[in-house]
Amino acid sequence: MCKQWGRGAYCCRHSNNAASWTAVCKWRPPFYAMTWTLHCFLITILVIQEVTECVAGTAHINLNNLERDFFFWRLEDRPEFASEVGIYRFNDRLEHFSLHMFDHRLETAEVYLDELNAIPMAQLSTKDKVNHAILSDMLQTYIEGYEWREWNYLNPLNLLEGNQRNPAYFVESTPFDNRGDFENYIVRLQSMPRLFEEYIGLFNEAIRLGRTSNIVSVYRVSGQIEKILNDTVEGSAYFAPFVHILGNMTTSPPIRKDLRQRGIEAVEQVFHAYKNLKDYLENKYFKHTREGWGVGTLPQGKEYYQACLKWYLSLNMTPEEVHQLGLREVAQTETLMKRIMAKQGFQGYTVAEYFAELKKSKRHFLSTGVRGEEQMIETYENIIQERIEPTLNGLFKDLPGLPLKVHPMPTDGPRGQYSSGTADGIRPGIFFANVLRPEELPTYLMMALTLHETNPGHHLQMSYAITADLPEFRKNKEYSAKFRVPFAFPTYTAYVEGWALYAETLGEELKLYKDDYELMGYYDSEIFRGCRLVVDTGLHYFNWTREEAIAYFLKYTSDSRAGIEVEVDRYITWPGQATAYKVGELKFIELRKKAEEELGEHFDIRDFHSVVLENGPVPLRILESLVDDWIRNHHRSSLTHGNASSEQLEEGDCLCPPNAVVSSKCPANAAGQLSWSAGVWMLVLLALVVAVMVKEGTLSDWSFDDEGGRFVLGSIPRDER
Repeated sequence: MCKQWGRGAYCCRHSNNAASWTAVCKWRPPFYAMTWTLHCFLITILVIQEVTECVAGTAHINLNNLERDFFFWRLEDRPEFASEVGIYRFNDRLEHFSLHMFDHRLETAEVYLDELNAIPMAQLSTKDKVNHAILSDMLQTYIEGYEWREWNYLNPLNLLEGNQRNPAYFVESTPFDNRGDFENYIVRLQSMPRLFEEYIGLFNEAIRLGRTSNIVSVYRVSGQIEKILNDTVEGSAYFAPFVHILGNMTTSPPIRKDLRQRGIEAVEQVFHAYKNLKDYLENKYFKHTREGWGVGTLPQGKEYYQACLKWYLSLNMTPEEVHQLGLREVAQTETLMKRIMAKQGFQGYTVAEYFAELKKSKRHFLSTGVRGEEQMIETYENIIQERIEPTLNGLFKDLPGLPLKVHPMPTDGPRGQYSSGTADGIRPGIFFANVLRPEELPTYLMMALTLHETNPGHHLQMSYAITADLPEFRKNKEYSAKFRVPFAFPTYTAYVEGWALYAETLGEELKLYKDDYELMGYYDSEIFRGCRLVVDTGLHYFNWTREEAIAYFLKYTSDSRAGIEVEVDRYITWPGQATAYKVGELKFIELRKKAEEELGEHFDIRDFHSVVLENGPVPLRILESLVDDWIRNHHRSSLTHGNASSEQLEEGDCLCPPNAVVSSKCPANAAGQLSWSAGVWMLVLLALVVAVMVKEGTLSDWSFDDEGGRFVLGSIPRDER
C-alpha cells in the first residue's frame, strides 16, 4: 500500500510485519525496474535514515515526559501554585516547610537533572533544545542554591510575603463549584496551623544560626496579622466562600449547614494559629533580628549576595559592576531630565527640587479619601482602554487579548503590582494599584506605571507566555517566593522586569507621554531604577545604612520619604531583586539595537517583539541566543527567498517504521540526516553494491526511457519493470 508523504513523495509498505517491513519511496521522476541489488541498497538507506529519525523522535518523547514529570512534581510540592494555575488536584494541601524537605527537594532535582543530561541534545529539534536548555538551567540554578538554603529561606514571612499579607488572594485562587471544592478548602484551612508551626521552626533555626531578617523586614507582619484578627470569623476573607457562594449550590440544606459549620471551625483554627504566630514574632523573633541593614554584614554575607545577584540577573555580574552601571544610568537620565527642566524654566534646580515644586500644584493630583481611591482606579482604566490599547497593533502581532482588571491593593506597598490570569481568560490578569496614598502619587507618574504593569508590560508579556505553544513548566512559571532565593527555581526576573521597563520606553515611540510632565514622569521611573542598582549594592555589599539609601533616592527621585522608606525596606528584605529591572531593560534595548543594525530596512519591530515574547521568561543569555538565531534565519531566508522548489519535502516531513511513535514533524536537525556511524555503513554498502553491479554487468545498462520519462535498467525485461 502506498501513501503520499510531503510534496511529491510516496512511501510504499510491502509487509504489515513490523519486524520485517520494507519501504520504497518513489519520486517524480520515479525510479523503476531496479535490480534486486540496488533495491536492497535503497531499502538499507531508508531503514538507516528512518531509524535515525525515530531515535530523534524518542529523544523528543523522553524530553516531553521529563518536562511533564518535573512540572507535576512542582505542582505537588507547591499545592497553592497548582491552584493558581488551574490544576485543582492538590486543593486540599498546603506546602511543607520542615527542614528535612531541603534535602528531599535537592535529591529530587538531582535525579531530574541526571535524566535530562541523558537525553542527547544532538537528536533534539531547535525548539526542544530551548526547552532542554531552560530546564537544565532551572535545575542547575536550584541545585547550586542549596549551598544557601540556611539563609533567607529560614525567614519565610516578611512585609511583602506570606499568607497574612493578602488573605483574599488565598481564597480567590481556589474554585468553589461543588461540594468537593468546599471539602478540599476546609482541609486546606485545617492545614494552616501546621504550616505556621513549620514557619516557627525555620525562624528558630535562623535565630540559632544568626541569620535572621532585619527588623524593618518583619515588624509590619505583626500589624498585618492584627488586621486579620480584627475581623470576626464569619466576617473574614477566609470564610467569605461560605457566605457568598455556598448558598447558591444545589446541594441539600443539611449538607450546606454541615459545610458551613465545619468552615467556621476551620477558620477558628486559622485565627488561633495566627494569634500564636503573632505572639511568637513579638515575644521572640523580633528580639533576635539582625542589626546590620544588608546581608553583607553577616559572615559570608557578600558571597551570599553575589549568589542572589546571579539568580536574579541570569548573568555573571559582580556587585561592583552593578553599582557602577547604576551610577552611569543615574547620570545619563539626570541629564535628560535637566534639559526639560531648563525648558520649563527650572534651571539650577536639582531633580528633587523640581519635583517638589510640581507637588505644590493640585493640578497633578487626584482627590484624597475614598473618592481619590475611586478616581485612581478610573484613571488607570482610562489609560489602559483609551490611550494604550488602541496603539498596540503597530508594535505587536497576534495580540492574545486576555482580560485585564484594575483592583486596589489591599495593603500598603509599592505603587503597583501585577498578578497573571489564566490562558482561558476565566481568571483575568489583575493590576493591583496602591490607592492608599493618592496624595503622594502625581498623575504624571501613572502612564509609565501603567505601561509597566499592564500593556505592553507585564500583562501583555504574561499573556503571550501562557498562550504560547510552550511546555507547562515554562508556560506556568512557578512563583518562587523571594525569601527562598537563591535556593529556588528561577523565574528569570531580569527578563520579566526588564521587559516591563522596556515597555515604558515604548511609550515614547507610541507618543503616549502626552506632555513634558508625563515624559518627566517616565524619566523619574528610569532614574528610580538606576538608583536601585546603586542602593541595592550599597546596602548589601558596601554596607550602606538605611538612611544613606533613603537620602540617595531623595536626591534624584520624586518619591516622598514615606514611599522611599517602604522601597528601601523592600531592598533590605530581598537582596539583589531590585537590580534585575534595569539590567534586563538594557539587555532588551541592546538586542533590539543589534537586530536593527544587522537587518537594516528588513527589521520589523513586530517580528522582533514576537521573538522575545513568544518564548516566555528565559535567562538573558538564552534570550540573546534566540535573537541571534532569528537574525541568522532572517538573513538565510532573504538569500533563499523564492528559490525553493515546490517538489521539495518540507523540513521535518518524515516516515517511521510501523509501531514507532510518530510526531507530526520530525526534529528539524534530524530530518534527512544520518549519524556518523550510519554514514560509514552507507559508504560500505554503496561500495559493495557497486562492486556487485560491476560484476553483473548491470552498471553499464542504465538508459533513459523516453516513453515514460523514467530511468530504467537495460538488463531487466520490460514486462518485469
